[in-house]
Amino acid sequence: MNINRILIKPTNNYSCKMKKSIGVLVLFVSMLTLNAQQNLVKTKVNRTIGNHSESYKSFTFNGSWCWYTDPRAVYFEGKYKRTYSGWIDNYGNITIGFYDHDTKEIATHIVEENLEVDDHDHPSLLFDEAGRLLVFFNRHGYGEDTIAPPGFLIRAENPEDILQWKKVQELYLNDEKLKPSRNASFSQDYSHPIKLKAEQGRLYLFWRGIDGKPTYSISNDNGETWSKGKFVYMPDPIYAFRRPYTKVYSNGESKIHFTFTDGHPDKEKNNNIYYTYYENGAFYKANGQKIKNIEDLPLKTKELDIVYDAKKSGAKAWNWDIAEDEKGNPVIAYAKFPTDTTHYYCYAKWSGKDWINKTLVHAGSWFPKTQEGRKEWAPHYSGGMNIDHENTNEIYLSVKRNAVFEIEKWTTKNNGNSWKVEPITKGSEKDNIRPFAVRGAKKGNPLQVLWMQNTKYIVYSHAAWTNTTWDERFHSSIKIGVQSPEITNPLEPKQIIDVMRQTADWQFANPFDLKQVIDWHWGTYYVGVEALYELTKEDRYKQEMINVGEHANYSIGGEIFHADKATVMSNWAWLYEEDKDPKMIEHSKWVMDAHIGLRTARKADVRFAGNPYFTEWWTWCDALFVAPPAFAKMWDVTGEKKYLDYMDRMFWISKDYLYSKEDSLMFRDDRYFKKRSENGKKIFWGRGNGWVIAAVTRILDLLPQDYPSRPKYIEMYNEMTAKLLELQNKEDGMWRASLLDPEFFDVGETSGSAFYIYAMAWGLNNGILDMKHRPAVEKGWIALCDKVNKNGRLGSVQYDGVDPYKFKEDDWQVYGTGAFLMAGKEIYQLMGGSK
Repeated sequence: MNINRILIKPTNNYSCKMKKSIGVLVLFVSMLTLNAQQNLVKTKVNRTIGNHSESYKSFTFNGSWCWYTDPRAVYFEGKYKRTYSGWIDNYGNITIGFYDHDTKEIATHIVEENLEVDDHDHPSLLFDEAGRLLVFFNRHGYGEDTIAPPGFLIRAENPEDILQWKKVQELYLNDEKLKPSRNASFSQDYSHPIKLKAEQGRLYLFWRGIDGKPTYSISNDNGETWSKGKFVYMPDPIYAFRRPYTKVYSNGESKIHFTFTDGHPDKEKNNNIYYTYYENGAFYKANGQKIKNIEDLPLKTKELDIVYDAKKSGAKAWNWDIAEDEKGNPVIAYAKFPTDTTHYYCYAKWSGKDWINKTLVHAGSWFPKTQEGRKEWAPHYSGGMNIDHENTNEIYLSVKRNAVFEIEKWTTKNNGNSWKVEPITKGSEKDNIRPFAVRGAKKGNPLQVLWMQNTKYIVYSHAAWTNTTWDERFHSSIKIGVQSPEITNPLEPKQIIDVMRQTADWQFANPFDLKQVIDWHWGTYYVGVEALYELTKEDRYKQEMINVGEHANYSIGGEIFHADKATVMSNWAWLYEEDKDPKMIEHSKWVMDAHIGLRTARKADVRFAGNPYFTEWWTWCDALFVAPPAFAKMWDVTGEKKYLDYMDRMFWISKDYLYSKEDSLMFRDDRYFKKRSENGKKIFWGRGNGWVIAAVTRILDLLPQDYPSRPKYIEMYNEMTAKLLELQNKEDGMWRASLLDPEFFDVGETSGSAFYIYAMAWGLNNGILDMKHRPAVEKGWIALCDKVNKNGRLGSVQYDGVDPYKFKEDDWQVYGTGAFLMAGKEIYQLMGGSK
């Protein structure tokens, strides 16, 4: 007997302990009984393997898919050896990416922007004979009394290329004559493209069409033109809009395999699993008995093979996948539900004589994060399962283990009677769901499976998708079953890119306060992401900033004179420089013009203490990072010198007030002029001075060589870097939170240290800092990389604040990662990497 453990979090309420204990005992006994009734297969688990899900590479940190559109990922070997996949992000962008097996490069490209915010819209992929990618996608919407929504097809211009695409084709394939009533719903989603060699490369496209019925169309010219859609299967019309769920598979030779349900498990008391296959113009049962010719479609329920009888078994089901074994026999993966909260995975295969059904494991309940106060809208959304189509004795499952869904590989050698279980993910904090075995990835291919790593997934009705706030939408990564590379030499250019990508991907997948995506925390991070994009040119990094910009309408929100609000204006200006879209900087220019007109140098009041308007001037040292570079960048992209001159005037007013010439360091604000630490030392905040030296560096990077005050910035840069090099800890290469009082907390702090390394490496690259300091800078970078764990999280970051205080090794913040990425770009160039 195979028993799945159910873990209940302990309560702190002593009075509830007895009640909870009884509840746990009852639940355990109930599960024991239920598992015994299900007659689970024998398993042998390899407990020595498995890794935290975040230790794997990410195709994207913002992507999602459903499981009724396939194939989602394909291995193609021509000039290159690459795995291709597609997904939709939480802004509705349809994206295609590849992982190159030789170079380890990940590339992505958006083929359709702002389609619809719905994970059902993700694309399916097909390669033509020339190696060009055909991408099918759709909207998930239904319509009534209007023109049926189209599906879409876009094809690559060149073989094995995802950067250049032809114009999107709108495929109006539904035949409205098939509507059973005037108000019948229609859709054109869940696409499955198939090409058959035995039929001279004819293309078949299957989808869910009018009234939710499985539908198909044919193309004899590689998708240029298509026949009108026809129903494949018509269930008994016992209620309106009865929509069977369909999975389709072909190895591309002559057969197409189908598995259907009666309908949606929410609507069906008994939801069966059915099977048929198509070959040479006709449909057949698994035993080869002919059902009917393709001209005589649709199929009827009574004509199909019953793979799983829900009424007889006492639990409704839902199909997950279908494949064909080495003998040409069908293999089906499905889930069954004795109750909504008990999901069992099942494996069925045709033996040549009959259907063999095996119940594998209790996989847990649904995975979506049910909103508080609401009934779960998708109680039958299991973690998911998928068959390896190149070896149907292997399947990938998402099983709830210790309250988290983990990905496992299950292998059988005896038609499913017993299984070897190999954990792929283990000990994860996030759910790992909807695994997909890469099509065409034969045995020995290092990349066999992809999956979604779920940060947040809430199911909405279709009408609600576009009304959700950004932080409410799904936030998921698409993970690659390849471990992130171990960083063994942080000074090797390729490994510098690796560690930068790992930290950026981890940070995007672990967002800080999504309601504040345009504040200074995130703005600082985006500066670092800009640096990463400039090295890799990976679309996904720039696109995420565009996503955020469009979400915010490229606005900075209220409090337009608050320096903290200015950070993202430099991000919008950078995006404008890339894409030349005027809307990206219209609001920012208006804000900056208001500064210039109303916050003149003559009126400047940079006192912090006792100043009721302290937020409207650059009265604290952090302000020099978040505001002045934004004005400098606006000058850079527009050529309007007024922005540069305003920045310069206001910068020196603040600097002259807060800078200690004696110490070559900057006070955080005027409250610290006379304040002393417990050890009697002046308080110069580590990250505070990091903000300042990074600000000076960013300004110098933009400032014209002949600008009158450029020598003053260089003088300040040299003074500060000389002092900071003196204060660097000679053993670990890092800096402390309190620069002149390391005894306060003698541990290296990463955000301040990262800003220092960024500034110093930039100085080395630009001939301002003497090369004799290179070893110290390299040591500092190595120390920073040591603070990145195997999952990509940069730790030892002091939380946001205004002065030195203690932190823990596991503490992180987005601005810390941003500073790390800024440093990484300069170190990469220092070590000989090219842009």
